[in-house]
Amino acid sequence: MLSPKKQRALILPRQGRTDLANYTAAGHLLWDALVNTSLTPRIDETSAGRAIAIDLPDGTTLWLTEDADVTHLPTDHEAWSALHFHDPADSGDYLQVYLGPGDLSCEADTAACVSTVAAWIASWTAAGAVARHNTYLTLNKTAAPRDTIRAAWHISWGHPGFNPTNPTSPTEQHTATVIEQSADLPGRRGACLACPWEGPLRRDHNSAVEDALDHTHPGWRSLPVVPQGTGGKNAKRIRAYLEAVYPTGWFETGGPLKVYTNVANDRHEPGKARGGGYLVKVYRSNYTPEPKHQQQSLL
Repeated sequence: MLSPKKQRALILPRQGRTDLANYTAAGHLLWDALVNTSLTPRIDETSAGRAIAIDLPDGTTLWLTEDADVTHLPTDHEAWSALHFHDPADSGDYLQVYLGPGDLSCEADTAACVSTVAAWIASWTAAGAVARHNTYLTLNKTAAPRDTIRAAWHISWGHPGFNPTNPTSPTEQHTATVIEQSADLPGRRGACLACPWEGPLRRDHNSAVEDALDHTHPGWRSLPVVPQGTGGKNAKRIRAYLEAVYPTGWFETGGPLKVYTNVANDRHEPGKARGGGYLVKVYRSNYTPEPKHQQQSLL
């Protein structure tokens, strides 16, 4: 493979512009800005206009051009486009990462394109709930298309570690959470706030929560289920029962509490168990909860 310097030199003048001395193309400005952002571009020699490509660790590719060309003069520049090809052999399988508005100077459009591409690559290659969420917040401040931002993974609203504006920090102990894509068909994964672990892709909320609990609190599935709410002497009795049958320190480490519900597919609730863990709903058709005015929290 050619050195970066020789790769850059492939951005040649357009046909008919060979009389220009010290020719600087718009692509030269884009190339230099990418390198200065610690990205590694290459010239795609299969494209007529020497498009700039960035190869990602998972074998996918970003393509940066203006109508498949980067050799035009900065004064002739209109707008950069950045496309992510999921399969480099399939030109129809791509995601629009950036598209310039068409009213910026070459320098301004280049800066906006590179900052967006850098933020998107960080989000795409991130692993784990904390890294995913924090790179998503950065991407959300760029000029990336709305659908592209919605496709980026981030911590689900209301789940441990979620913050709509500020970066989240890793926890010292394994803590269950859920990450999602806010697309038309959202995907979800169980995740952990202490490590990069992520569960399999799920379509439903409860499965993702349960995957995360398998990681952070193995053995939770075999623990007993209790009524969701009760009052008076029963509350004390059930609290004593939980302390006797649940492992020591279980709730202090964010362990889940399993409770009955008469609602099929009732959503597990983050932060509702004693200690801030998940309230896991277990369906039982003949379960009748106490009236709300008689319920006393066990949490």
